[in-house]
Amino acid sequence: MLLARIYKSQALRYPALALIASIVCSHSWAADEPKTTADATPAVKSKLNDTGITWGGNYPKDINPDCNARFNPQQIQEFQKLKQLLPGDPSAGDILSQQDCKHGRDVTANDNRDGAAGFVYRKVGANGKILEAGAKSWDCVLDEVTGLLWEVKKGPADGKYGNRGLHDSDDLFTWYNPNVKTNGGLLGDWNSDYNQCAGYKAGQPATYCNMEEFAGRVNRQGLCGFKDWRVPTLMELASLTNYGRSDPAIDTAYFPNMLKVHYWSSTPSADVPETAWTMLVQFGETIWMRFTDTKPVILVRNWQIEPEKPAAGAK
Repeated sequence: MLLARIYKSQALRYPALALIASIVCSHSWAADEPKTTADATPAVKSKLNDTGITWGGNYPKDINPDCNARFNPQQIQEFQKLKQLLPGDPSAGDILSQQDCKHGRDVTANDNRDGAAGFVYRKVGANGKILEAGAKSWDCVLDEVTGLLWEVKKGPADGKYGNRGLHDSDDLFTWYNPNVKTNGGLLGDWNSDYNQCAGYKAGQPATYCNMEEFAGRVNRQGLCGFKDWRVPTLMELASLTNYGRSDPAIDTAYFPNMLKVHYWSSTPSADVPETAWTMLVQFGETIWMRFTDTKPVILVRNWQIEPEKPAAGAK
């Protein structure tokens, strides 16, 4: 899964990887997270989102705006001269049928009315009710494929911490988790000194700008009628990524105020001490960051009931 995600994210910026990306991503991969010392939360028994890739890759490089693919003899000759292709590389044949754009929900459920490509999102109001797709204001987003309900950040971003309330898109947090069963053996950084989020007050730990205290504040207040919000695991966070687009690599019709930066996951790194995994919203890349780094957080919860049909006249 992570290999596939690396190919996908890099292909958008390095077209030579486009064909590899499209083929690699069309096959099934185990949904394993990076090696960790402890699972952050129990796995949710639900489906994985598709990649969002609806374009095809040419050989040996370049991508198309739609699901097509072709050989470029001139490029093949140039690459062979530079010894960048293996001897005997083909110059004819089927290079499309196994590419990502020919498989999965991007093909079978490509209805942009409820999310780009094969994604299926539903807007949710402050009372937890499902809203019409055209609603102008919403507080949460339900992903019907993964079964996860997501916090919606308030914006647009203006570089000021907390002026849009508890869910301000500008607010930043350190990685902190006091639960020894899920923190990989390290607490993280409490961040008692820096005013980078809504409601911070020096000397009052419940107001500190770390991810655990932030989740606690949201749960005390409630969001969309629920009080069991948490920081997502890396794989949950990565499920938001649409690799068919970039800058940002998410559906801005449902998540309009997310910054093009790294967001914290709850998944600690087992390889590098005092670090945890993040996802870069701009391209969908994943990388570890120091506990002391300040990054945005988007909260999630498991949607444990079937979504309701939109209420008549709901906005």
